[in-house]
Amino acid sequence: MDKRIPEAEPYAQLFVEFQNSEKKFLTLERSLAGGDLAAHQVRIASIKGTGKKIVPSRSGKSQAKDVTAILFEFAGIGEAKLRKNNRGEVQRLTIRTMLPVILVDEISVIDERSPVLGDSSFDTTARKRAFAYMLSGKDDTGIVTVERKDIANARRNAQLGIISDLLSPIEERLQKQFAKESDESIDKIEEAIGALSESLADRSQEREDIEAGRRAAIANQRKAESQIVAIDELLTQYRLLDDRYRTDLARLDFIAEGAHFFDGLQEVKCPLCDQLMSPDHAHRASESSQSIYQAARAEAAKILAHRADLIAATESLNRRRVARETEASDSLAAIEYADSRIKEVLAPTMQVDTQRLESLINRRVELEAIRSDETQASSLRQMKDQIENATGDGKAPSKEWEPLPSKALRAFCAEVERILAEWKWKGDGRVEFDQSAYDIIVDGQSRRSHGKGVRAVLYSAFVIGLLKYCKANQRPHLGTIIIDSPLTSYKKGKSGGAPDSPIDAGIEAAFWRSLAKFGVGAQLIIIENKEPPSDVATAVHYEWFAGENAQSGERVGFIPTASRL
Repeated sequence: MDKRIPEAEPYAQLFVEFQNSEKKFLTLERSLAGGDLAAHQVRIASIKGTGKKIVPSRSGKSQAKDVTAILFEFAGIGEAKLRKNNRGEVQRLTIRTMLPVILVDEISVIDERSPVLGDSSFDTTARKRAFAYMLSGKDDTGIVTVERKDIANARRNAQLGIISDLLSPIEERLQKQFAKESDESIDKIEEAIGALSESLADRSQEREDIEAGRRAAIANQRKAESQIVAIDELLTQYRLLDDRYRTDLARLDFIAEGAHFFDGLQEVKCPLCDQLMSPDHAHRASESSQSIYQAARAEAAKILAHRADLIAATESLNRRRVARETEASDSLAAIEYADSRIKEVLAPTMQVDTQRLESLINRRVELEAIRSDETQASSLRQMKDQIENATGDGKAPSKEWEPLPSKALRAFCAEVERILAEWKWKGDGRVEFDQSAYDIIVDGQSRRSHGKGVRAVLYSAFVIGLLKYCKANQRPHLGTIIIDSPLTSYKKGKSGGAPDSPIDAGIEAAFWRSLAKFGVGAQLIIIENKEPPSDVATAVHYEWFAGENAQSGERVGFIPTASRL
């Protein structure tokens, strides 16, 4: 601490105890020599251990727990973002931003400055937005930040450089095109491509049909040739069988003729027994020539019948062979026609059409590339003109930000009106809010235009009215106000005259009486050189600092002296 206080010399630690509406306690501890703080979730008398370490304030992108985070959490206030400038940049809501409406020192209470803005010189916008947040409960999360002018200019220059780099090769390519084709020529090429594609599809379909017919002809040819081979094999077998039938018939003719002449032969000796072969010789065949002849004829008749069937079968096979040969010949002709059609007609035609189609497609790609270059060049030139015009203008468009919520503002002013009525304000007590000065106007006269005493009363009414409004509407507020010397500037005398002349003394008495009816759920701390009436002192928590002439049992000052501990 820069300022040394003799009464603080015996002490090493500072403790501040808080209690919220849920009857919970929070104690902040800090060394008088400086450094970080410690948070205890108990009363001072119940502290044990070192507590949870917290920093006085955050810096940069730190997410460490600081005094604001601890106290806001204890008071039920969430993290909030406030706009801090016209570009839409935001900052975190802190206790420092809310100080003018929760901690009013003896200079500020009579000052002409706004109760919302205080002595701010750099965070005016943030304090305005903090007041709006307390009225509506809505912060500035989600606002899109507008770039700074120098950054925006640098970005535009970079964009112009990129556009120039992109535009240069495109324009160079366009300059090399001696004749620019129109969209109509591309359409004609599209029509030609469509016609060629259709022709190729037809030729391809015809070729597929011919190939299918060729495959069927080959299959028929192979089937006919295989059947011819089988028929030839059967005919060969039939010829062998016919030869056998012919041989058998010849043999039977020989047997029949031999039997006829057998009876006319002379007697001969039996080759077995060397006896003459008489008709009843044991070794002589029993059959007569007649029976042999008949048997031979019967056998020959059967062979002739089989031979007739064989001839009919052979003729049938020959007819089938001729039919298969015809099928094979027709199939071979179909194959030769298919090969000739594909080789001499379809293949050359499709090759020519394919080459023409490739040429047309390549030309279409070239024309489309030219058209694409022209479109890109036109788009890039337009973007370049827009950026150059924006850069040449040099003026950022003015931003229209949401005003203070009128309904909430009226409710807040009504709360201040009730307080002034309770304090016996002389006049109608009609309160309005001046959004240009961020201060109140009472009965058509701004607060700053009054004397010091009236300014102090109206400042006090402002912050107390804001506290009551926030509590009644569940808006963010710490729930505590400290006001230093709101009544000290009052002096008895004649009313009227100069701006600093005293006002009716009834306001002071009504002010003291209102403290006894302040209610619970919030805390109002008044530091005043004047003593309140005895009934008020009894009704509220009253502390009197007797100073250096304090008697036994009396408190000397805010810091107890070591001798009185």
